[in-house]
Amino acid sequence: MSEFQLSLHAKDLEDKQLFGKSDPFAIIRIVRGDEDPEELGRTEVIRNTLDPRWLKTFIIEYDEEVPTAITVTIYDKEEDPEKKMGSALFDIGAIVEDGGVKGKRLRPGGTLYVRVAETWDAGELILMLRGIKLRNVEGFFAKADPFYEIHREEEGEWILVYRSEFIKNNLSPLWNEKKMELDELCNGDFDHPIKISVFDHEGDGDHKIIGSVETTVSEIVGAKKFGGSGDINDDDEAYFLAIFDDDGEDAGSLAIIQAQVTNVPEDEDDFEGDDADEDDEE
Repeated sequence: MSEFQLSLHAKDLEDKQLFGKSDPFAIIRIVRGDEDPEELGRTEVIRNTLDPRWLKTFIIEYDEEVPTAITVTIYDKEEDPEKKMGSALFDIGAIVEDGGVKGKRLRPGGTLYVRVAETWDAGELILMLRGIKLRNVEGFFAKADPFYEIHREEEGEWILVYRSEFIKNNLSPLWNEKKMELDELCNGDFDHPIKISVFDHEGDGDHKIIGSVETTVSEIVGAKKFGGSGDINDDDEAYFLAIFDDDGEDAGSLAIIQAQVTNVPEDEDDFEGDDADEDDEE
């Protein structure tokens, strides 16, 4: 019996709205062997998009000796037959054998992708970020409401791992501390590429990109140890992560308030991510 994490995204869904775009969410049901189907869970609703990348993931236990399948049904905002955007059946064993990703065309339109990855205990990253003098994309009469997303690189594609809360009307926001599983964040590889993107939150879901940076867990922890802890009056910004917009223009910086690696298995290479270790060396 193995444990797998399941994630979903879709592209080019058919729009069910007359004005604007649909607000898709998905319902996942699972059947094992001769058992009755049961609901595995539901994703969050993502507003105003036909290309949803749902953040919520699901854990399934998979026994290769037991046929296991899931159905995924996508709706616009609520579970209503009139708002159904498509559904598909997936064989978990076939997805595993095909490398962990499977896509299926939907009626009446679009493609649904299911990704499964075996889970393992690679440790955790405790992370807290602060924006420093972020670019204001709201114009002269308002300030942005920033939030950030973290993606990991996988076969040339950026996979969404985490989305922060948004902070209203603040160009130097302090976001909440978050504990992230390293197997999901970087496959346990501290030098694996990840991307942090900062957006201005919009109520209709059409968020505006402020800027982004490609980095690694090693670099994030290093920035914290070197002192990039978020003093907005600090002239030495070398310890911050500079972010740039899609045209390569300066869009502000990210300060690493907290970056601590914990619970790494003993057989992994030593990785100094704990501030307590720093204190011991003094």
